[in-house]
Amino acid sequence: MHSTASRLGLLVGLVLPGMALAETAPLNVPILMHGAIGDDACPEKGRVVEVGSQPESFLPVQSGPGEAPFREIGRLNDGDRVVVCEKLGPWLGVVYGAALPGCRTTILVPVEQTYTGPCDHGWVMSRNVGLDPK
Repeated sequence: MHSTASRLGLLVGLVLPGMALAETAPLNVPILMHGAIGDDACPEKGRVVEVGSQPESFLPVQSGPGEAPFREIGRLNDGDRVVVCEKLGPWLGVVYGAALPGCRTTILVPVEQTYTGPCDHGWVMSRNVGLDPK
């Protein structure tokens, strides 16, 4: 299992300038689902908020929790629905798309695992996601 401290250490190592890997390969930080049998591994749901009123305004979805060296892999607009699987600093690991109920965000075995689909997923700034009340 990955602890938050070890994931943050990995993130710092990837972001430091001069790292050859950051210059030659696309970087991705997987989104981890936590949970127990029968529990929703991605328990929080929300909506994208406050990205701007201009038609070209959007919330970028990143391949990792941060800016460079991570790249934009998608875009969300005000009001788009997301499922939150992980929080890492000011970033949220989210699952999104038109078919959220079929995104398989419930864990079948009680171990931490990486979300691999079938829905779109990535990292967004938490300040732009309003979480639904429980």
